[in-house]
Amino acid sequence: MTDSVSGILLKILKKHDIKNIFCLPAAQLGMVMDGVSRDPYFNYITTRHEEAAGHMAHAIGKLTNSMGVCFGTVGPGATNMVPGVAAAWADNIPLLVLTPNNPSRTIDPGRDQLQGADHIGLYKSITKWSATIRYADRAAELIERAIHIARSGRPGPVHLDIPVDIGASACEHDLDSIPSIKIPRPAPSGEDMDAVMSLLSNASRPVLIAGGGVARSDGTEEFRQLVRTTGFPATTTMNGRGIVQDSDEAYIGCGGILGGHGALKALQEADVILAVGCKFSSWMAVNKQPMYPPIEGQKIIQVDIDNETLGRTVPLAVAVQADAREFLTNLNARLPKSTFNVESKWVKDVKGAYHDYRKEINDIADQVTTENTNILNEAAAMRTVSTLVPEDAIVVVDGGQTMEWGHSFLRPTHPKNYLFVPGMGHLGFGLPFANSAKLLNPDRTVVLVTGDGAMCCTGQELETAARNGLNVITIVFNDSAWGMYRPFGELLFDNEDFGQKLTNVKFADMAKSLGCIGEEVTLETLPDAFRRAQKANRPTVLDLQVDFTPHPMDFFWLGVIFENVEFTPVMPG
Repeated sequence: MTDSVSGILLKILKKHDIKNIFCLPAAQLGMVMDGVSRDPYFNYITTRHEEAAGHMAHAIGKLTNSMGVCFGTVGPGATNMVPGVAAAWADNIPLLVLTPNNPSRTIDPGRDQLQGADHIGLYKSITKWSATIRYADRAAELIERAIHIARSGRPGPVHLDIPVDIGASACEHDLDSIPSIKIPRPAPSGEDMDAVMSLLSNASRPVLIAGGGVARSDGTEEFRQLVRTTGFPATTTMNGRGIVQDSDEAYIGCGGILGGHGALKALQEADVILAVGCKFSSWMAVNKQPMYPPIEGQKIIQVDIDNETLGRTVPLAVAVQADAREFLTNLNARLPKSTFNVESKWVKDVKGAYHDYRKEINDIADQVTTENTNILNEAAAMRTVSTLVPEDAIVVVDGGQTMEWGHSFLRPTHPKNYLFVPGMGHLGFGLPFANSAKLLNPDRTVVLVTGDGAMCCTGQELETAARNGLNVITIVFNDSAWGMYRPFGELLFDNEDFGQKLTNVKFADMAKSLGCIGEEVTLETLPDAFRRAQKANRPTVLDLQVDFTPHPMDFFWLGVIFENVEFTPVMPG
């Protein structure tokens, strides 16, 4: 067929079932905008900021087996998208980033045209592949290659730069000439499985970890089967939340450090750790000097689809390059023939530490207010939110201290019901994520829990939600501060002017001005307001005044993130 490069791009997206496109207008990609806006196949949404377009595309990859597309204009549009793309890169989520460019004869080297920028250099470090389409007759080949790279191995974003004259050029392409490449799912070797089984069979204090790779490979049920069969204590990474359910007898807390003392005890005392689809990020208290050094005699089995990830962060006894679901299927087939010799008292002690931790955070919630104030504490607020969220709801958790309490009390039943970005730890991803979740699931309740700082990062996307009928429920934990930094300013440096204080924003008024429903609520009025929001025909923002509430695991950040750093006040003069 003969078509423009822009037209071929859209045909290839349809060929691969890619339908969700988010952007700010870009004149140089005007033909793409014209095509997607006329074609009902596509979910095409213009956002209020390019960062939000990147975040919305990121969320598509978390919620589905497909991938999203984002684009912005030359120069400032491309630079504004970087935070959204970087978050997807850190979370290993596939998406296609498009940037238009000035006419090809004016770039490489550039002629200092308006909005000119080095898009390839800009995206090279946060994508799996970044390339310019220089010739129309190679456009289809490069688009197909980009989509394959994004989805294969450890997934991630890819970037294509399209000069305006190339995007408008005619080209010939037969869609069937480049067949769709099935996403490879490498299986473990028999030798690898023998080594894994040998360690598990001889373990007395084993621990299972489910990472985001289990969720991405659709291996949730296979991991749950592994837990049921072995009864081994089990935890998850932040990206694996919901794989092991809170009601499971083997569950010892989730999300790395925020799993609490039970998970900490298990990881520090285990003789064998089996980690599937887990890259042992900063959240996991394994081999984090100086607080959590390697444990003598501890043997770690790491299973990952990406060979470069194996052993990069922790010392390994066994490294298995395999798709998570393929590995779990193989392992589950072998387990009925095995016997295990787990130290029952140790398992009981680990579970006891987990239940003690649950009591600790519930005791904080029971206090309702923070010490020496009449202001609602975040633990009490989040526990109440957890009672309101339906089991099949999709929950997005944004913010700093709000995030910590969200992970402590919100208990998802499936990894695709719970959205967070632990890799980059962004503030402000929440509302774009929630908008994507509602776009894909119009009949399900979608709840965003966020802090006031994070809400002001991308709060303009309430207009995007209202304009597109995305009736998200947003609950803002409003403490008029960069909450996580209050201990730095007030305790570590004894400095009231450290920069942690913020204005008390009236988010209910902000919501109304952007076409949404807004209410100021209290702990007592929150349940009724939430029920009204579920029935509303517009997005709703519930503004809840809270006070910064220290979390029992706050110590971790100073000990691990700021290892061997001693902060002292810097006095003037």
